[in-house]
Amino acid sequence: MALQRFAGFVRNVMVGRNGLSAEVLRELVAKAGGHDPRSHLATGNLTFSASPELLEVIRAGIEDSVESVLGRREDVFIRSVASLASAVRSDPFAEMMANDVYERCVTFVPAEPAASLSLPMQAPRGDVVLFDCRAGGVLSITRLISGRPGQPGRFLESTLGLRVTTRNWNTIERIVRLEG
Repeated sequence: MALQRFAGFVRNVMVGRNGLSAEVLRELVAKAGGHDPRSHLATGNLTFSASPELLEVIRAGIEDSVESVLGRREDVFIRSVASLASAVRSDPFAEMMANDVYERCVTFVPAEPAASLSLPMQAPRGDVVLFDCRAGGVLSITRLISGRPGQPGRFLESTLGLRVTTRNWNTIERIVRLEG
């Protein structure tokens, strides 16, 4: 089977802290079986090539290796770069943009959440609006309320009872641009 390009999003890490440099992260991905690993920005974003049948093995290997470096287990959410590119091309935030939008976000979840979410959904403070599911994640906008932005990851974790990870949509656009 031909290799495809994938993006991995490691939950709750900052590259450069606790011994997890970009170089170490790339080495962990290669050790887990990912080819041509790249690290993007500083929040545990990576890309690599792999055979789709090996994704579960690679994900588990990255999680094991991150745990050995950090001393705690963190989830890794893997999506195909092609699915991210398709989501970016669809311009999903076009109708959600307003003067009060602080951030455009995607929150990656371990399984398709559409069945358990009734979208659109707003956080009690009104600082997060979840509005669509694409690219293996839940799309949202945040607003500043009393000077504090909404946190879609926290809202979804409490709503779904699952561990998730959130990225700014600009990060996804950048990864797609660099991998394209």
